[in-house]
Amino acid sequence: MKIQSVGIKNFRTLKDVTIPFDSVTTFIGPNGAGKSTVLRALDWFFNGKPGSLTEKDCSFGATTETIEVQVTFADLTDKDREALGKYAPGGAATFTAWKRRSPDGSEILSANAKGFPEFNAIKAAGGAAAKKEQYAILRSSRADLNLPAANTGTAIDQAMAIWEASHTDQLVAAPEALQTNFFGFNSGGKMSGLFDFVLVTADLRASEESIDGKSSIIGRILERSIDRAAADEEIAKIVEESRAKQQEVYEEKFKAQLEAITTQLNEIVTSYSPGRAVMVSPAEVELKAPRTTFDVAVLDGATETAVERQGHGFQRTLLISALQLLAKSGAASAEGVICLAVEEPELFQHPIQAQAFAKVLRSIAEDAGKRIQVTYATHSPYFLEARHFEQVRRLTRSAGENPVVTVHFATVAHVESKLNGTVAADQVSRQLDGIVTDRLAVALFAVRALLVEGDTEAAVFYGIGDRDAVGRLESQGLAIVSAGGKGGIPLAEAILTSLGIPTYVLFDGDSGFEQRAKAAGKKLSVIEGERTKFSTENRRLLKYLGQTEVDFPSEQVGDRLAILSDHLESYLASNWAEWGTSYAAIEAAAGIQLAKNQYAYRTATREATGTVPEMLKQILTKAGQA
Repeated sequence: MKIQSVGIKNFRTLKDVTIPFDSVTTFIGPNGAGKSTVLRALDWFFNGKPGSLTEKDCSFGATTETIEVQVTFADLTDKDREALGKYAPGGAATFTAWKRRSPDGSEILSANAKGFPEFNAIKAAGGAAAKKEQYAILRSSRADLNLPAANTGTAIDQAMAIWEASHTDQLVAAPEALQTNFFGFNSGGKMSGLFDFVLVTADLRASEESIDGKSSIIGRILERSIDRAAADEEIAKIVEESRAKQQEVYEEKFKAQLEAITTQLNEIVTSYSPGRAVMVSPAEVELKAPRTTFDVAVLDGATETAVERQGHGFQRTLLISALQLLAKSGAASAEGVICLAVEEPELFQHPIQAQAFAKVLRSIAEDAGKRIQVTYATHSPYFLEARHFEQVRRLTRSAGENPVVTVHFATVAHVESKLNGTVAADQVSRQLDGIVTDRLAVALFAVRALLVEGDTEAAVFYGIGDRDAVGRLESQGLAIVSAGGKGGIPLAEAILTSLGIPTYVLFDGDSGFEQRAKAAGKKLSVIEGERTKFSTENRRLLKYLGQTEVDFPSEQVGDRLAILSDHLESYLASNWAEWGTSYAAIEAAAGIQLAKNQYAYRTATREATGTVPEMLKQILTKAGQA
């Protein structure tokens, strides 16, 4: 089984959210939006001990409301169904459990804490006959429920369980008389071998996870990788032999002495209580075989040191290595699924290490044979692939006294629907792999985005921001994204807006293409081919953005998009001559032609004298308000 979706209510910053999960689920968003809270809510669901939550964990002081975490599982196996019993009958595609903390502090983990209200009377019926009667009445009065025929009490229970598993959005809190505590995930119950949730928090030290214990990462690795049974049997034999030899020593060394004491004592006892006697003998030795445990130490050259004496970077590396090994050991085990949850996996890692770890996590999650699910909260683009935008969950938090957290996510089907008529469905995957993947990772972390055709446009607008203060636009959360050409803009815009990132578009009208083509001596047939290409791209993009279609649009700044009648270089030449002078000076200093060098464009924009053209300033203003 794997997590399909999670619902969280009244837990810290999360008032009421429902989040779909994938094989890899990536949480991004600003600080305080609730990324880590999702992981900690799941940790409480799977591993939390009674009393581990307090009133401080209630949303914004709402101590009279119940904290609830709902987890729905899919991909159930026969073993899962066997363990879950009546809660996951054969026809159920999913299984849902709830963990709740009431205002009085009591907690319950239940698979029937919620139910469909119209089933309550059937569930509470005193016998099979009454249950069949109530079920028949409901089937006839509520044909829209599409309940199957069922002639036994067990069949009726299964039919209701299957319906509820497929309609969790219609369930409400069940009467207490119908609720039952459910066997836990971490208490040795039946569920403990089916799904294992492992959380590595940002503040977790490797020394804590390197102790051979049942809940530590190293302990779980050893439990899954090493068979202690054979060693424990041998140690038990040694302990028993030791006990027997100890008794022999007692017999040899104490027998005569104890017999003498017994005789002397009984001479006195019988004088007070005839017919009774006492015996003094060595007590039975109780020796218990110790559990085999292991230690982890670090060899630094020839010196052995404790894990806690290492730096944060090495400790994090050890944790990451342990996670990878846990995943591999889990694959070798016959037991259940492991969900690896990592808070800030990039922490204390060099970029190359971070990239390698991200690839490892994805590879083990996508390998069905390893039975691994991965989720993490990150601020690093190394752990975010635009190619897998449908696995990104972007959290935002509104301003105000009681802020609301919103979870933004996009599906491939939704993006393809937005692009219908602009980009063919079979082209979406190709564009993701070829253009968008390398360009959107950072933009997905932005507050808002300005989409442009190429890298030089991005460099010029960043340079304009630098004229006020270096890095001003970045500090304001504005990402200027090069779509790799006009054709890449629709897909990039569809992904960004689907994930809740306001986006403004700038593109070139390319009206001066013919003049340049003739100056270059191109043939008329070539020029006409270029005309068709440019006009088709312009019309397609205007249509996608909801604008009137024309072959070559005029220069304009609108609420959703801006258009340069030709292209950026021709606009700068006509409206900011000092920019060209600045760029020429940079080329002269370099001693080579820099062509469309991004650094040179940004520097020239920052250092150029004169006034920035009003249109370019308007575009940045619009993008900042998007």
